[in-house]
Amino acid sequence: MARRGDVPTRAEVGEGVTRSEDDLKEQWEEVEKPVSDNEVIADVLDSLEGGGSAEGADSAEGNIEAAQEVSSNEFEEESRELEQIQDENSEVEDDLKERSDSASSDAEKIRGARDQVNSDAANRELSSAEDEELRDQEFLDEQADRALEAREESKRLHEEHEARVNAARST
Repeated sequence: MARRGDVPTRAEVGEGVTRSEDDLKEQWEEVEKPVSDNEVIADVLDSLEGGGSAEGADSAEGNIEAAQEVSSNEFEEESRELEQIQDENSEVEDDLKERSDSASSDAEKIRGARDQVNSDAANRELSSAEDEELRDQEFLDEQADRALEAREESKRLHEEHEARVNAARST
């Protein structure tokens, strides 16, 4: 049997998907910080009365706008990192789909061999092998779905973040 040396175990596949989900969640939390900061800063800027001196009001407003710019830059940086993690997650999905396709192909080959084998005992063993390949395919499909769901949720939340930052910038 031709086997690639880099074929992971099911446990390794599951751990990899869990790690990818965790990375997306952790980075989402990092993106949330400057988004929240930006909203707070925008609220403060909107609430200022500016009733002191012209110089004091102008200086305070300038510093607050600078804080908003810093926060926006942090958001952009964290967003880039999140997009990189989303891309890596997509690569995990693609790899899992390829592995699932391979398991499906192997199951079909085994099924074809079963049709040609005369021995009942050999046929039972081939049937077991086919079942294992189908279980593998199902497992890999489930893991790919998990990775896809995590990435899609991350993208949805990121779009919400972008909308919040844009709303804070426009106030």
